[in-house]
Amino acid sequence: MSIPKWRGAGPFGLATRVHNAKEDLGWLWPGPTSGMRTDYTCHGRPVIFLHNPKTGGNSLGKLLGVKRLSHTFASKRLNEKQWLSCFSVVAVRDPFERFLSGYYSHIMRPDKNGLVKIYGWNIKKITPRDYLDVLARNPKFGGRQTLWTDFPSGKKPRADLVLKLEEVATWHAQLIAAGVDVSGRTLDHANKSARANSDHLSRLDMTATEFAELERDVRAYFAVDYIAFGYA
Repeated sequence: MSIPKWRGAGPFGLATRVHNAKEDLGWLWPGPTSGMRTDYTCHGRPVIFLHNPKTGGNSLGKLLGVKRLSHTFASKRLNEKQWLSCFSVVAVRDPFERFLSGYYSHIMRPDKNGLVKIYGWNIKKITPRDYLDVLARNPKFGGRQTLWTDFPSGKKPRADLVLKLEEVATWHAQLIAAGVDVSGRTLDHANKSARANSDHLSRLDMTATEFAELERDVRAYFAVDYIAFGYA
């Protein structure tokens, strides 16, 4: 199935266009958004959280006291001086597992989301391969993870602390060891995905060969993430 035509929220998609324009022009008013600011400091630097989709970010954001989560990239909102003056925290995940989680959440769940606002309800009918094309066009919904972890800075090209979802049991300890004292809070797994218990072939209506081809394509698109974060 072809990707549904861009629709957008509001008359003629105006609401979506205005929102995207504000995001793209964020550098005109640089500084961490409310979706980045936490109530912690680390060695005198304010701690900011960058919410990479489908990596346990809802849970991590709550732990860090973020009031309103967003998926904004640091490079869209901060200048280099601000980036260097903050202690940045990001979570990442095995790219294929993250992709599947995103497809199950964005496409297979019946609720309205940001992609529905952009494309209309027909987005719920697209295939996993089409979804990969949608992410390429709309990376804030789950594009390459280096968009959240990396910044165009020779002094600090990557976030101060990159946490892997596969190591979620040690996140608390890793944050404390890095100087973010979350000892008085617990890490709850918010919005836990049903993906882990899924029979992928049945749920996606794919053969084993088709599923292997999908994984090959996803691995190729997210190759930079596999290398950057040490995923096999």
